[in-house]
Amino acid sequence: MKALPRVDDKRVIDMHVHIGPEFLSRRYNAEALAAEARREGFGVVMKNHFQPTTGQVSQLRRDDDQVALVGSVALNFGCGGVDDHGVRSALSGWKKDVTQADPDPDRFVVWLPTLCCEAHLRCYNRRDLSEAWGVKGQYTRYYAEGTGYTLDSNNFDKMAALNRALKVIADNDLILATGHLDRDETLTVVKAAREAGVRRIIMTHPLFHSTELDPETMARMWQEYGAYSELAFVNLAMDHLTYSQYLSVIEAVGPQGVILSSDVGQVFSPPVGEALREFYGELNRHGVKEDDIAQMAVLNPNRLLFEEMN
Repeated sequence: MKALPRVDDKRVIDMHVHIGPEFLSRRYNAEALAAEARREGFGVVMKNHFQPTTGQVSQLRRDDDQVALVGSVALNFGCGGVDDHGVRSALSGWKKDVTQADPDPDRFVVWLPTLCCEAHLRCYNRRDLSEAWGVKGQYTRYYAEGTGYTLDSNNFDKMAALNRALKVIADNDLILATGHLDRDETLTVVKAAREAGVRRIIMTHPLFHSTELDPETMARMWQEYGAYSELAFVNLAMDHLTYSQYLSVIEAVGPQGVILSSDVGQVFSPPVGEALREFYGELNRHGVKEDDIAQMAVLNPNRLLFEEMN
């Protein structure tokens, strides 16, 4: 079994893994994923569509951990939507020692909406969860046309709410990920985030069919705003994306502006370590140099989470 890449003392960090409990069946809870991360030697950001994971993850973190265990929140309607409420909720839970007043100083990830976006709902027959993912129909929710989340840069109230969220993210130097917004909404968010002082931005799997950014636009977002483009292993199978498309992004943006994640946690997907080894191996077989894979899988996530950024 090939070891995951490392650069000096820096390890792979998978910035996108799903955990339960959730309406969807999941491979992991926080404790099981932490155990695998420690055993396999990778860091991980744990994501849940319906609740912040910061409280669960913070209680698992140990002073002797050699890998990063990181929480997150996705600002879907159940987590307060796009405003400061959900970010504050996640911040409140981000502490190992519950007797302390202040959250831990380490960073976590704030995703903008995923399942409740109009762009997402249009892809799944107006349902937040697809039964093809293994969820029971009774636990899916139907959204009438126009009732999902949208972001219009000319809508004062929605931009004000976004800016309240961005202020908490910027004040705490957290990481913003764009979620399942459409193309124009994603670009609006990247620009607004940068203007609000957010310095750590990831465009969530921007080839995904709710967003569908082109490589040239991703390159521009990197050059002008420092927004990373995420390439996720699971989208290759679940959304019929190709390694050729991924290579086009890496070529256009450059390895310095790309993040490699697994986005696994589904019961039908492989474990994280197995998924990452397959992902990196296939990229290498398609001509991506090992040093470039290490840049995208090790150095860039470590920079986002732990290094100073302008």
